[in-house]
Amino acid sequence: MTINIGALLSGNRRTDISHNLPAPLYYQLCNVIKNYILDGTLRFGEKLPSEAELADSFNVSRITVKRALNELALEDLVKRARGRGTHVIYKYTPKPVQAPLLSMLEEIDSIASNSTAKIIECEMLNPPSNICAEFSITDNTSLFHLVRKRERAGVFFGYFDSWSAGVLMPTNTDIFIDQSRHQYFRESGMRVTHVKQTISAIAATDFIAAHLSIVPGSPLLSLVRRSYYQEGKDEVLVDHLLALYNTELFQYQMDLKLD
Repeated sequence: MTINIGALLSGNRRTDISHNLPAPLYYQLCNVIKNYILDGTLRFGEKLPSEAELADSFNVSRITVKRALNELALEDLVKRARGRGTHVIYKYTPKPVQAPLLSMLEEIDSIASNSTAKIIECEMLNPPSNICAEFSITDNTSLFHLVRKRERAGVFFGYFDSWSAGVLMPTNTDIFIDQSRHQYFRESGMRVTHVKQTISAIAATDFIAAHLSIVPGSPLLSLVRRSYYQEGKDEVLVDHLLALYNTELFQYQMDLKLD
C-alpha cells in the first residue's frame, strides 16, 4: 500500500526543516516523519515516499534522508528493504484521554439543563444480545431502557439510547424531560467510579434521520459511554449509552491543560 505523497507533504513541508535550527537536518526530518507515524497519519504497512522524493520535498540531500530513515528503522518504526522501499511497521493504537470523572458528569448535567428531551421509550426490558454481552447477563434479565432525543430552540440535536442495571422504573417518567438520567441514578443510589467513552463518526440511518429531521446518510457524531462501578477487584458495567449528535448543531469540545 503506497501513501498519497501529496497528502503527506501538504502545506509545503519544506518549512518543517530548517538550516537555522541547532538540531541536525536528519534529526529534524526523522522527528517530522516519526510524528506522522506515532499519531497514526502514516499507518502500519504504508510505504513512504522514496529517498529522492523526500529529499526534493524537504529540500535536503538524499544522505540526510537516508540517515533519518535509518534512525526510524533503529526505533522499529519502519522497515527498509532494497528494491521494496521503506514501510511503516509501527501499529498505532489510540490512547484514551484522561479526564476527571466529576467534571464529565457535571457536563452531562449541563447539557440536560440547557435542553429539553422527548421520551421515545422508557421501560424495563430484556435487552438484545449485544447489550447482554456488554453487561455479561442472560437474555432473560431486564434492564432499564431509556430512549430520548434532545432539542434546543425547537430543533433536535441528539438521539440517546441507554441501558442501565440496578435501576427501577421511576413513578413519573416525565422527570427525564428536563433533567439528566444521572441525577435520577444518583438519587436511586447508583454509584459510578469509572467511565469510558468512544467517539467516532457514522452516517445517519433512515430511522435516526427521521428522528433528527435530517437527510439519511448525514454525518453524525457517535459517542458510546460505558459507566462502571468498582466491586472488589472487578469493575461492573452499570450503564451503557449510545448518543448520536447532529454535527451541524452540536460540537464536543474539551479544554485540556498540561498537569
